[in-house]
Amino acid sequence: MQDICSTFEQLVNQYAVGEEPMSFHNAHGFLTALAICPVTMGRPAMVEILLDGEAELSTDAIRQFDHCLSTLENIIDRSFNEEEGFQLSCESDLETPEDTALEEWCTGFMEGHLLDEDRWFQEHEQEVCELLLPLMLASGLFDDEPEFREILKDPKLAEDMCSQIPEVLMELYLMFNSPEEIRNKKEKRTIN
Repeated sequence: MQDICSTFEQLVNQYAVGEEPMSFHNAHGFLTALAICPVTMGRPAMVEILLDGEAELSTDAIRQFDHCLSTLENIIDRSFNEEEGFQLSCESDLETPEDTALEEWCTGFMEGHLLDEDRWFQEHEQEVCELLLPLMLASGLFDDEPEFREILKDPKLAEDMCSQIPEVLMELYLMFNSPEEIRNKKEKRTIN
């Protein structure tokens, strides 16, 4: 994954538009959210989010971004289907809520989740809410909310929650992508 990380970072550094383009960990988290609960989005819209703005890209740059994102999507897909379980791009220290790479990863994930938040809660609202808590905590986006302030006061609880993130992602993936779930969605489409 190191090669694709370097390629991605070079592309983003070269073509970033806004002040807050996605880091590699942001992008991995973002694409993971889209793998769990897909959103219909073309490559240009995706690249615009990654670069924090619309860039004028050459045909070669578009091809490089497409190759890079396709490779990342394949890595994420394989990771959900391997016996070892899901691997984040920042496995360094999942038990440290203050870990910058983990925070970036979870921020990217939440950005992907927020693209179509309603769809995430359509069928399993309570369960999805509970499963998202560790990701929300590690993202740092919700630190000002009372329930997250309480969790952060207890370092052991915060560490335990962060260490559960790979398992939580597998549960979410199976919830949205298991054969039974896919079959139910097809049946509902046929009925309507």
